[in-house]
Amino acid sequence: MTRKLIAWVNLAWHFTLHVLTRMWLRPFRRGRDLARFDAAVAPEGYLPLEPAARAEFVRYMGCVQCGLCAIACPSLQAQPASAWTEAWTFVTGASRSLDRVRLVAAQLPECAREPAATAVCPAGVPIARMAEIIERMAMP
Repeated sequence: MTRKLIAWVNLAWHFTLHVLTRMWLRPFRRGRDLARFDAAVAPEGYLPLEPAARAEFVRYMGCVQCGLCAIACPSLQAQPASAWTEAWTFVTGASRSLDRVRLVAAQLPECAREPAATAVCPAGVPIARMAEIIERMAMP
């Protein structure tokens, strides 16, 4: 109980310090806070999203993993499919792995680019658009 109380007091102290000293000074810092944040997360592989992609990104996380996109993909009809070549695997993995965008783009399944996969998605996940954004983010 004492540790929890100490943690809450510590959190309250730092939050108060932030509100009283840093938050209202942010407009005068000319982007230094953002540059500091970017410098901290860039080595981990996180890339900033464009505002339009960031607004659209929430829809990608709506995948319910039903597998209907895999049934609708013409590319999977011709070859035996594994779970890694199906569009739903790409959607559920890539929407949560932006720090590994280059790896995801290198192994992007053909099915993820097909409009048929997007058309049958009951959750309305724009799979082909997501693949396009991932490929664009992976370019150096």
